[in-house]
Amino acid sequence: DGFVVGSLRRDDGGLDRFLTSLAEAHVQGVEVDWTGLFPGGRRVELPTYAFQRQRYWPDVRALPAGDASGLGLGSADHPLLGAAVPLAGGDGFLFTGRLSLQTHPWLADHAVLGTVLLPATAFVELAVHAGDQVGCDVLEELTLQVPLVLPADGGVQVQLWVAEPDESGRRALQVYSRAEGADFDEPWARNADGVLVSGAAGASVDASSAGLASWPPADADEIDVDDLYTRLTDAGFEYGPAFQGLRSAWRRGDEIFAEVRLAEEQRPDAPAFGIHPALLDAALHAMGRQTLIVEGGGGRLPFSWNGVRLRLSGSSALRVRLTLSGPEVVSLVVADEHGDVVASVDSLILRELAADQLGGSQAGRHDALFQIGWVPLPADGLAARDDRRWAVVGEDPLHVAAALSAAGSPIERHAGVSALESVPDVVVASLSGSGGVAETAARTVAHHALALAQAWLADERFAGSRMVLVTRGAIAAEAGDDVPDPAAATAWGLIRSAQTENPGRFVLLDMDPGGDDPGRALPAALAAVLAAGEPQAAVRHGDVRVPRMVRAAAPDDPGEGLHWDPEGTVLITGGTGALGAMLSRHLVMEHGMGHLLLLSRTGWNAEGVTELAAELTGLGATVTVAACDAADRAALATVLAAVPAEHPLTAVVHAAGVLDDGIVSSLTPERLDGVLRAKVDAAVNLHELTGGLDLSAFVLFSSVTATLGSAGQGNYTAANTFLDALAAHRRSRGLPGVSLAWGLWARRGGMTSHMSQADVARMARSGVMPISSAEGLALFDAACALDEPLLIPVKLDLAALRGQAAAGTLPPLLGGLVRRVARRTAEAPAAAGTSLAERLAALPEAERHPMLLDLVRMQAAAVLGHASPATIMPEQTFKELGFDSLTAVELRNRLNAVAGLRLPATLVFDYPSPAALARFIRQTVLPGEAEPDLPLLGELDRLRATLAGITPDQADQHKITSRLEALLAEWSALRNAGTEPMGELEIDVATDDEIFDLIDNELGIS
Repeated sequence: DGFVVGSLRRDDGGLDRFLTSLAEAHVQGVEVDWTGLFPGGRRVELPTYAFQRQRYWPDVRALPAGDASGLGLGSADHPLLGAAVPLAGGDGFLFTGRLSLQTHPWLADHAVLGTVLLPATAFVELAVHAGDQVGCDVLEELTLQVPLVLPADGGVQVQLWVAEPDESGRRALQVYSRAEGADFDEPWARNADGVLVSGAAGASVDASSAGLASWPPADADEIDVDDLYTRLTDAGFEYGPAFQGLRSAWRRGDEIFAEVRLAEEQRPDAPAFGIHPALLDAALHAMGRQTLIVEGGGGRLPFSWNGVRLRLSGSSALRVRLTLSGPEVVSLVVADEHGDVVASVDSLILRELAADQLGGSQAGRHDALFQIGWVPLPADGLAARDDRRWAVVGEDPLHVAAALSAAGSPIERHAGVSALESVPDVVVASLSGSGGVAETAARTVAHHALALAQAWLADERFAGSRMVLVTRGAIAAEAGDDVPDPAAATAWGLIRSAQTENPGRFVLLDMDPGGDDPGRALPAALAAVLAAGEPQAAVRHGDVRVPRMVRAAAPDDPGEGLHWDPEGTVLITGGTGALGAMLSRHLVMEHGMGHLLLLSRTGWNAEGVTELAAELTGLGATVTVAACDAADRAALATVLAAVPAEHPLTAVVHAAGVLDDGIVSSLTPERLDGVLRAKVDAAVNLHELTGGLDLSAFVLFSSVTATLGSAGQGNYTAANTFLDALAAHRRSRGLPGVSLAWGLWARRGGMTSHMSQADVARMARSGVMPISSAEGLALFDAACALDEPLLIPVKLDLAALRGQAAAGTLPPLLGGLVRRVARRTAEAPAAAGTSLAERLAALPEAERHPMLLDLVRMQAAAVLGHASPATIMPEQTFKELGFDSLTAVELRNRLNAVAGLRLPATLVFDYPSPAALARFIRQTVLPGEAEPDLPLLGELDRLRATLAGITPDQADQHKITSRLEALLAEWSALRNAGTEPMGELEIDVATDDEIFDLIDNELGIS
């Protein structure tokens, strides 16, 4: 009949359960009175205007727990498993499940060396349950292979396989896992192997012989366990309340007796388990000082279980006898609190586990760590009679025109894009930074690329043509590749953003810096790349290669790679920002760095820097904070000269940067320079001023936007691509260097503080998900352990990528991460036409505009992240809906993709409402259709946009208002009379131009 609300805490699950109860009550029609929850609150009337309603309550009736029958599976009937299915064609069995800290929060209380692991006792519980389902009552053996790491966010898929019985009736068992959302070809980690048997002979154990019938045990000495969990924490076992179940313990010779009890929050779940993993795990804690804790530091974990028998299930409190046979072997007998035997284990072998073993086992880390692989693209050479029309523009430092002419291609040669009189199929421009590392060269190349891109996009004549930008040695396209011209890499970053904003308009090609005549391979490479439709390519050793993102392989030895010298000083640019502060703590706490030099433009005036320095000092580090812009060479040199000789500079982390977002067509050289300075100039200064130092680490914080090409960030991608090239340039010369192209961090601050939920949702639609702080720092360590110049720590939503692949919009760069067979969907006869024009022509005339309006509203809603196109009003302006230049580009690209059109970039500004845009698309697709009011309505839409954009003074406002009212009155009179003249113009017989002239004359504006 109601709810009684007491003290609720999120961490114990009470709040979640309460909210779930509210949801269930709401679904069942129960009214909830909130006034008791908000003392002093008052009821308010609903607004009288129309508003949109959207249901957010979960429909719990539609989600029955554990019901897998609708998927063709049986229920696994276990809290850690979701479904079970007998395998066809044999007697095997498969169990599946999903584990996460959100669905099983008590598992977060089992952490080892800072990593949350599924406890070994959970594998035992799963194996015993599987045995119950196939008629096997003994777990003969179970050996753990790889720890199952549970990520802070997201889940892990689990499969438990039970094979057919062999001739002796023994069944093999295997447990596998992999990160949730992994693609179908992503390998599974094998976590455990085991054997199940039925009725195997074993020693009969009763409570009396085990010494568990009378309690506490006789002739045993009580063990003080008050500080046990503190000692276990020091050894690396970070057990939370759910796993701190040991209540008391006694010792008698080689025997240890213990009393364990589930935490109050877990006790209601005990009947669902054979033996709750947290309870059985706590049973092992009593031998902590002798077995779990290794002398000198570290600890041991269960490795191999033998002869496990479960007699009673569902206990929430246990009596335990552990018999030690050495520091790594123990046998167990477990009884309930009444003395009845619950389970026995013939032997359990423990093994010491090191931190590097955990690091190597964390599949989740490398699920979010990628690199670029360059795969061959067959090049068949330039056809003898190529019907493409070519043009080469600009200064042409790489002699592209000569190479094409030598191959027999007729080309036009022009000083710039604006000089093109005809419309060629392909326009080629070459860019060069003249080699070497110089911020001035990088800036010059970026300016040139920006000018070319803007001129190309500004002329709609070239909408069906492609521009190819050619560089030489600007990027690394194979292992150990020399990058002699990193300055030219800025063009790659800028144009990657231009490609994202304007699909199909640009191509990037990098020629081999080696060889006698790299121009000889250019014509064939151009032909192959254009024929394949690839947006980016590189020529190496005569072969054309294209980039594909691939998962980074785990290092053979996690101890190899970058080494941090605790006695040296590490310099961090942007060190007082959100990421810099987080990294500083990590380097001190996890890598033992004792000396930090934190650089930022504001120094000690940065928010929170005093507290940060105090915290790091409290951890034992020496902290120097300097107000220094690393892009200022003289200032940086002064700071470096002050580093003490007894703690020399041994590591550099360049994490500073600034943003000034805008689509490529809106950027200026000044906006480009401001972003380049913080990244490029600072990196060049650090590179050159530390050239004579013995650095062990030179880490550059780049961005995945430089690799994927982020819309609206052309200047930022240009700057970060230079960092990627600089790292490869350094490595080819024997210097340390790694560029980390970070994805989106979940923690907001610094450059990401401006991001809205719409921005995050846009990135999520592209497949990029936020990285938590813990995940990011783990990825930092994993990347530093690899011997690669460029690594991409980014969390990708493979389901979103598969959706893009199915829709044909997945960028080729990501094509290697998902598998999808391209197959056309069968269409109904009425929609059999493949073009939008044919589909429109097949509709009755009255249905054409509504169909296009629905199309526009649907795509607009998707761009804005709205759940339904119903929120997009037909006559509401795009500006009122919240569109900006970036969302306008996305809408244009979506409409081009679904409608097969080439709409202009200024689309939403020229046609400022969904209705106006739908009319324009109709006119574009069916230009010959007779609809006399169509152009007039479009002109009125443009007039509305003009009025919305002006700010007249009071006198002009009165004048415009009067004329509009007069115009409307005359139009109304004309419509009512049917033939009344409007001034000297007969509307019914007037041409569109005459009507437009009338509007201009009446309003005095155009």
